[in-house]
Amino acid sequence: MAPELFLAHHRVLPARGPLALAGALLALLLATPARADIYVCTTREGQTISREFPPPECKDRDVRQLNSDGSLRRIMPAPLTKEQRRQRALEEQERIRQEETEQAQARRDRSLLETYGSVSEIEAARKRALSGRQALVDRADQRIVQYQRERKRLDEEAEFYVKREMPAPLKDRFEANKVLVQQQEKTRADALNEMTQINLRFDADVKRYQELEEMATKAAEAREREANQMSQ
Repeated sequence: MAPELFLAHHRVLPARGPLALAGALLALLLATPARADIYVCTTREGQTISREFPPPECKDRDVRQLNSDGSLRRIMPAPLTKEQRRQRALEEQERIRQEETEQAQARRDRSLLETYGSVSEIEAARKRALSGRQALVDRADQRIVQYQRERKRLDEEAEFYVKREMPAPLKDRFEANKVLVQQQEKTRADALNEMTQINLRFDADVKRYQELEEMATKAAEAREREANQMSQ
């Protein structure tokens, strides 16, 4: 047989190895169009709508985004209404306020524990704080008694003027005595009010200190129980 006829009869075919097969599969996949996600929603009228994009009919409704196999990928929530935004803002303000309150309480608790080592120390501080105001009350009481004695002398002197006009200097002394008594009564009332506020503040400190002591005791007991359980 002639050489050219032999070659024509026995053509060399291209290789069909693993790489060629993988390439063919990749080309097939690329040639197959991908199935898009589906967006499903229900209108206010109860109509269910499916689109390959978020339906404009449901701009104020929740939209479900489904995978190509029908499984749920995510839910796209509807935009908040004006009232919902207002409520969300109020809730955020309340959250911030509560957080600030808790932080302030934590600072007060830390200061309380750093300042006092026992309830007796708190009571000693109360006594010191009250003593200064009590001194003001005592001094005001003494001066009021003094001015009352002066008023009695003024009354005795005024008896000479029952049937005639009282001299201007004596009237001025009566007025001055009245003003002095009023000043001391105000000083006394202010000091007593401060003493009330001091007692309220120290009462709160004692109560909170005892609460913190109880919390610390319970926490220590809980840790001890946990340690015993782990050791068993």
